[in-house]
Amino acid sequence: MKKLLLISLNVFLFISFQNFSQDRIERKDIEVHFNGDAQIEVGNHYIGTEFHHSFPVPQRISFYYPVANSIDLSNDYWKRDSTFIMALGLMENNKIEWLHTKPFQLNLTPYSVAFTRSDSTKVIEVSYNFCKDKPAMVLSVEIKNLTNSYQTYSIYADLQTSLKTSHTYNHKSKAWTEYEKETHTLYTNFEDPETQHTQLFVSNTGEVPINFSGKSSIKDFNKKEWWIDNDIMKRVNSEVISSENLETPASRFIYQKSVYPEESIKINLLIGSAKKNEAKGLVKNLQINYANEIQNYENYILEEVNKNLHLTGDSDLDKSILWAKAILAVNQHYIDRSIQPMPCPAEYNFYFTHDVLLTDLAVVNFDLLRVKKDLQFIIDHASEDKIIPHAYYWKDSTFKTELVTTDGWNHFWFIILSADYLKHSSDTAFANELYPYIKKSLEQSLSGEKDGLMYAYRPDWWDIGRNYGPRSYMTILAIKSIRDFTFISERLGKKSNEIKNYSALADKMQIQLNKKLWSDEKKYLINYFEDGSEDPHYYMGSLLAVYFDLLEIERAKELLATAEKFLLDEQLGIYTVYPMDFHELIGFFRFAGNEAGDPHKYINGGIWPHSNAWYALALMKIGENDKALKFIKQTMTIDGIINSPNGQPAMYEYRNSNFNNPKEYGKVDKPQFMWAAGWYLYILYEYLKLK
Repeated sequence: MKKLLLISLNVFLFISFQNFSQDRIERKDIEVHFNGDAQIEVGNHYIGTEFHHSFPVPQRISFYYPVANSIDLSNDYWKRDSTFIMALGLMENNKIEWLHTKPFQLNLTPYSVAFTRSDSTKVIEVSYNFCKDKPAMVLSVEIKNLTNSYQTYSIYADLQTSLKTSHTYNHKSKAWTEYEKETHTLYTNFEDPETQHTQLFVSNTGEVPINFSGKSSIKDFNKKEWWIDNDIMKRVNSEVISSENLETPASRFIYQKSVYPEESIKINLLIGSAKKNEAKGLVKNLQINYANEIQNYENYILEEVNKNLHLTGDSDLDKSILWAKAILAVNQHYIDRSIQPMPCPAEYNFYFTHDVLLTDLAVVNFDLLRVKKDLQFIIDHASEDKIIPHAYYWKDSTFKTELVTTDGWNHFWFIILSADYLKHSSDTAFANELYPYIKKSLEQSLSGEKDGLMYAYRPDWWDIGRNYGPRSYMTILAIKSIRDFTFISERLGKKSNEIKNYSALADKMQIQLNKKLWSDEKKYLINYFEDGSEDPHYYMGSLLAVYFDLLEIERAKELLATAEKFLLDEQLGIYTVYPMDFHELIGFFRFAGNEAGDPHKYINGGIWPHSNAWYALALMKIGENDKALKFIKQTMTIDGIINSPNGQPAMYEYRNSNFNNPKEYGKVDKPQFMWAAGWYLYILYEYLKLK
């Protein structure tokens, strides 16, 4: 292993290998082979796919161009793994085998996936690759003959092409279709303005279909196994839907080929969406250039991984660094004429400021241009009175901006990231441009300050729930943000009594945090409700007080010991909350139904990557570096996650923590999450600063 060279320049940490230019990361260094039950998300900047249970067809396809729409037949978010938008069948000897309901082995990168399955007579590979600069992906199906005789294979591919709109998720099941013989392409045309008149295309570049249909075979969308029909191939008869009589669309194809031993039948489907006046030209271009587009996309991802690549010398950690950097390159989507960071490839079709801010806490260490671009986008979408956005998305017929409310924690993370950017870049010109927005965010937030504590509606870190009271998490972030605001002000030469008063307020709030929110009985920072009653929950947000140096060392150790007693799962990491009873407190917290999730799921005791990161950072703060490193390897690296209960390749949104149910315990949801990658990189930078 090459010697690691650490060079510190002011407060910016640069980490590189000596003679690193001789080494270059390639696809083989990133690809993971996995055989087990997995949820998968992959995509590019224009289209994303979501798979469940290692099935070789997606349960959701999200399109981001020209606006966000998705193919998704699920009516229940928590059961979305049980519905299919595509059927894939293989017929041999007059018997059809439904491939899309069978688990396959995976060859996975953050930007592509290949599913493989074999028996004594054939090898099946279903792969998904994505274009660099075109709003399309390539679905390939290859059947290789392993017998000693001539074999005839018939393949049935059926993609439902009804759409759900962004944000309101209205189901648009009426469209008209057309078939272009020259390119063997089915186009699905939507006249509804909520879809922005999108045109979907499914085009053949491999084996030519012997028949097609632009009409759906589904009579009942609630029927789980809509594809089971032994005679389905006989009813694919070169039909389309007229523009005068809209029906439920689909893109259905039948292929047939007889192949010699060791030969294959291979189909390639180009799938994408575009504006109507450009789709046909786009398809003609892709028919010729799709292979170059795929290669260009891989080259782009690898270039982003190799750029300013900081490795540790530890193979377990470094493998996950490559994954994290690839995720940061992949998880960006087209929105309103620009490419912006997005949480994951398929599950979110809107921009969240919070996700960008948390991710960039790590990115500021190695890509200042990206951080500056991200901060610029945020202030460009702020209101006239300088209030920053919480979210930005297409809804119904236009792009909408949700602004951060007065008790929104986005204000604090915006200030913290802006301070980090200034520390690393010394870019005072841009900091001056940011300053009015930073100041407004602080003013907005501190409207919730009372007697040195922050009052808020949300229980802890989340943006759901509504029950007012003093909050540890918000008070912790307020203290950190005030001190970062003071740093920015001083660095920019801004002096006033107001700034002095802010500094004094931060000191007061730290005293009040320790005096009023520290529980000697629980040895933890707690919360209260407006009526003065104590919130009985232990929340993950309190861990940040240790990392931000807001507790004396003995209290910091006591808080961590309490977290380990109530919040720590030894195999998976830190729960969001304990006890896990939000499902019983829907009315009390004013949740919108069961949006918090069942016990052990989502925010009701699920395990999130930032809770693990905050615990690891807190361990480092009290000098438990070896313990922190062991925890990081076990709960946040790709291999650590794979080797844990119900593990799989993932940097996830959250994991199911129900240790009483072996089938659920450790299950991953949203396996390719942007700020999971960000927090992983962040804690490694912090760890290396201590070495």
